[in-house]
Amino acid sequence: MHKGAMNKVERARSTTDWTFPDRTTIRAYYVGMFLYWGALYVYSPILSVYAQSLGASFTTVGMVVGAYGFVQMWLRIPLGVWSDRLGRRLPFLYAGHFFNLVGCLGLAMAPTPMYLVVFRGVLGISAATWVAFTVLFASYFPSDQSPKAMGVVTAINGISLIVVNGFGGQIAQMWGMGATFYVGAALAAMGLIATVPIKEHRATHKPPTFRQIWRIITHPALMIVALITALNHYSFWATTFGFIPVHAANIGASKLALGIIGVAALVPYTLTAPMNHHFAARLGENRAASVGIMVMAATMFVVPLIKNIPLLAVAQGVSGFGRGLVYPLLMGLSIREIAGEDRATAMGVFQAVYAIGMFLGPMTAGVVADAVGLSGAFIIAGTVSVIAAAAALTLLGRTNDLSKRGRV
Repeated sequence: MHKGAMNKVERARSTTDWTFPDRTTIRAYYVGMFLYWGALYVYSPILSVYAQSLGASFTTVGMVVGAYGFVQMWLRIPLGVWSDRLGRRLPFLYAGHFFNLVGCLGLAMAPTPMYLVVFRGVLGISAATWVAFTVLFASYFPSDQSPKAMGVVTAINGISLIVVNGFGGQIAQMWGMGATFYVGAALAAMGLIATVPIKEHRATHKPPTFRQIWRIITHPALMIVALITALNHYSFWATTFGFIPVHAANIGASKLALGIIGVAALVPYTLTAPMNHHFAARLGENRAASVGIMVMAATMFVVPLIKNIPLLAVAQGVSGFGRGLVYPLLMGLSIREIAGEDRATAMGVFQAVYAIGMFLGPMTAGVVADAVGLSGAFIIAGTVSVIAAAAALTLLGRTNDLSKRGRV
């Protein structure tokens, strides 16, 4: 972490429940998070194509991709509540790396597409622990800097995904698609080791009552932000992590090219994410989010017309820029008005709601693709994004007023 960021974190010390971590803890956190996301996504450029190679239809491909979101949809709120009641985040970081290890090994040995569905669900258990990762880092910042903190987290996430997508495609090209899953398992094991130096102090606040938990779950501003994010994730997961790789393979992309296309989407996303608060300050939060979603929507509409690999990579880059504008902004807004000791629960609600989109996006896209072709799936995804952009423009500006009525 650079000196300016360290100074800002120092000033935030008094606003958290945690003793300010030493540099070793911060570095270990960054390395552990990098490896966590690496294990989750090193195989992502080839997953859809690999499922097809085992005999999966478009609908089954959607099930494989969507199982990851389905499990998160059910687990993220309970894990957030559990973390808040324990006053601990670190055990959930260890659990995330462990389930990454199990899930990647399971994918590597899966004999049929349905086994892919099961072990993709195991990786969804790992992804559900992201609640604890984000809240632990947000606790280093004052609450009004939550969007900025989430921008930093998103940037590290993006750097990891850039590296592993590039290498994942190359590994698949050189040693076969199955090798990427074993690399994911190795990254997960390294993540477990990297997390050991992280220290935390148990929070001293009283655990939330079920009445308080219900107030958090029904917080109106939180629900607005979460539902908009769910719509956005519906489209993103139907395309970028769902059927963009299938479309790319259909127009002649090699395994290496699939990785490059993934990297093309992630580089602009990673560069834009830390600056999203500047765009929000200049445009307003609702306009910045709406612009980002509309940029993503535009690329979804044009993808069916693209029959050229470099042009598809450019379109994915434009989409990544839009995602960098919107996702960290919405993630920060989701917990901005929530008390620090309740943030894991709130983040769990936010992530559980948007996981509905992660599940339904690829699932419905697969059904549509089997019925009318891939073009129909991309058009529906773009239409859902337009709806999300309109909702962001009209509703996000009201979250401050709603927060005053629903503050917890």
